Order: sequence, then C-alpha cells, then structure tokens
Amino acid sequence: MKKNILVVEDNKQVAEAIVHSLEKAGYTARVCSDGTAAIENLKSSIFHLVIIDLLLPFTSGMNVIKWSKTEFPTLPIIVLSSILDENIVTRTYLMGAYDYITKPYHPSRLLQSVAKGLNQAE
Repeated sequence: MKKNILVVEDNKQVAEAIVHSLEKAGYTARVCSDGTAAIENLKSSIFHLVIIDLLLPFTSGMNVIKWSKTEFPTLPIIVLSSILDENIVTRTYLMGAYDYITKPYHPSRLLQSVAKGLNQAE
C-alpha cells in the first residue's frame, strides 16, 4: 500500500518539486497551500506523514503542528522551512515534529527523513 503524504507549502514551485520527488519514490502526495486547508485535509483523509512549512497563510505551520499532535499524536511531521531561528527549531521539536529541514533543501535528504519517519510510525 502506498503511503499518503500531505504537503503543506504555499510556494507552488517548491510544492511541485516535493510532490515530484515523493511520487518518484513511490509515495502518494496531496498538496495544500495554507494551514486551514491542511487541518481540513487531515480531518477528512488518512495521511501517514506531513511535510509542512511554518510560514503559511491563514493558519501558521506551528498551529497546524499543535492541532495535529493533539488529534494524531503518532503522525510524523517534517518541518521544511527557511526559518533558521534556533528557538523556533527547538520549539517545533518540543511540539512533536519528527524532523526539521531548512530550505533550500536537498531532495535526497527529504526522502531519507520521510522514509525514517514512516518506519518509526509503524
């Protein structure tokens, strides 16, 4: 069974690149471009992992992480962000994020993190 991944990214080019890498690696991916849509997608579909930016329209990535970890405590969440602030990185880990990858990112690094996150969740 293919693993279903939610990609929450408001930059269309970045989102397309992530989806391309994920699908090439055999995953199924759905994209939404804001935090509110992310929560709606998580409520209505089953996802095995989330890749999320922090700077999103409507609802921040931090709010989505907080909500997700309350509703789905074992759901692996990978933060993919250009924010390099050590306090924010630490805060995402304390909130339950599985990994934090900074942009610009290398696709193989992201795919390694996805594979490890999915394996730990099983």
